[in-house]
Amino acid sequence: MMKTKTFSILLCSIILPLIMNAQSTKVSPEELNKWSFYGQGTKMVESHNMFFMKEAEVSEGAMIVSPESYGENVVVKYDVMTLTPATVLVAILSASNVGEDAKLTIPEDYDGSMKLWIEDVESYFYAFRNAPHNFTPFIRKYPVPEGQDPALVSLDENIMHPGIFYSIELGRKKDKIWLKVDGKTILETIDEKAFGGGHLAFRIRGTAGEYASCLIRNLEIIK
Repeated sequence: MMKTKTFSILLCSIILPLIMNAQSTKVSPEELNKWSFYGQGTKMVESHNMFFMKEAEVSEGAMIVSPESYGENVVVKYDVMTLTPATVLVAILSASNVGEDAKLTIPEDYDGSMKLWIEDVESYFYAFRNAPHNFTPFIRKYPVPEGQDPALVSLDENIMHPGIFYSIELGRKKDKIWLKVDGKTILETIDEKAFGGGHLAFRIRGTAGEYASCLIRNLEIIK
């Protein structure tokens, strides 16, 4: 009996610190609605405990950005549904000013367009519902390293359709970066020159003159 008790104590001493070090935060629709909103469009808490975001008919994109910066080890889980066939879904991880700065500075007159994210912000750019732009899912690193393909990894087929909730998991553990859809890893890679930490963002964009919109629920951030 004494050996069993000793083993249990040792096991707890190993597992408990691991559990305590991983902090999970559930973000309600009301809290998500307080994130900074950029671009042309609207956002609101939908009556069925979901967050709604819609791009304006004339727009360069619409997005929300987290108030908090996260480190090099972070996992983001949520459910998302596109409400129009034209909707492109993007999540941006580790977004920060260029250089060793985990802060993110966005100009007050920012219109939601891509130029800022391609040229002036360091980030990992997850485009996972991408068929309306005639692309398949990919993870890109911006700014693009000189002489390199911007796509760190891509999938050869589109797997998401409008009007359906999908469970998304995007994350990184230092240089390991991945994306899961409905529990299946569809994109995974190693970035040998990984960025530091930064902010989280969700972006939508339409195509061919059609606007984008989506619903988000059950957001959980593990750091």
